[in-house]
Amino acid sequence: MGPVVRRFLSLLLLPVLFSGVTLAQRSPTQPSAPVEVVGEVSIDGRPAPPGVLVFLDYASSQDSGPLGAGELGRTVTDSGGRFKFAPTSTGPAGTRRQIFSVTAHFAGYKDAAEIIDLTSMPRGYVRLDMHRDTSKAPPSVPPGGPAATVSARQPASSEAKDALVKGRELLVEKHDPKGSIESFKKALKHDPNFAPAYVMLGTAYVQTQNWTDAQAAFEKASKLDPGNAEAFLGIGFALNQQKDFGGAQKPLQHSLELNPNSAEAQYELGRSLWGLGKWEEAEPHARQAIALNKDFAPCHVLMGNIYLRRRDAQSALSEFQTYLRLDPQGPYSQAVGEMISKIQRASR
Repeated sequence: MGPVVRRFLSLLLLPVLFSGVTLAQRSPTQPSAPVEVVGEVSIDGRPAPPGVLVFLDYASSQDSGPLGAGELGRTVTDSGGRFKFAPTSTGPAGTRRQIFSVTAHFAGYKDAAEIIDLTSMPRGYVRLDMHRDTSKAPPSVPPGGPAATVSARQPASSEAKDALVKGRELLVEKHDPKGSIESFKKALKHDPNFAPAYVMLGTAYVQTQNWTDAQAAFEKASKLDPGNAEAFLGIGFALNQQKDFGGAQKPLQHSLELNPNSAEAQYELGRSLWGLGKWEEAEPHARQAIALNKDFAPCHVLMGNIYLRRRDAQSALSEFQTYLRLDPQGPYSQAVGEMISKIQRASR
């Protein structure tokens, strides 16, 4: 397993199948030259607090929206509302890979998005200004009850903010998930109602392969922020890792209701269905995951397994070869390589 697992907060990536379950890291094709997207998020004209989710995706043109849903990566703002991406993947076939969509998401506020074209420059700056979503009335009683007066939208104190920033630095930048856990716990001690901290804590537990604590952290986040698709995805992922494939169904389905364009959630739901022996029901989710992000390597292992069940060895071979091309040092590379050899020998 690589030192960083992409997905939640541009970290978590979700794996599967063959025989075991473990974490994988996406290894997309490298572009000809590196680019960088930096920016900041403001809320009603003021710098956003730490923990605002920011998604990076491809766009087909300056006038289009994102092609997927944050599939290139996602991160969170620091204490000054700043963020940075260094995308390295090539784009979907037929699209210009240097045009990106950047979207900020924060509970209770309307998403803010901008398109940036880096075709002729290596670095670009984006400013995203968010405003309260007045179409959705906030609950009259906070999640913790009448006494819980602090909302889940921003840390309650400077101590919580400082601890959150330190935890994020350890988790994202220093690749020290174990060390980040205490910082996130400290932030939550000062502000037990800050949902993004629970998502980051759950992500840290995922990277240390502590599935039960990860599940508990994501469940807490989902209760504080019922509109957080990542929290429900995290619950389903943790349950899949514990081979509770039946229990994973409901949170993964809800995650997809909140964000139907998540390749990872489609994949995880397909994985849970496969684990239950429902490979025919798993197939549309595997196909949709690939359609949303063809560079998400584990999807091709799942799809290859499904083709084998369909007795379509050549299609399975193609999927397995795609996996090795995308992630040659991945957790399934040895098993996939052996399966490719078996299929090729049988076809001679």
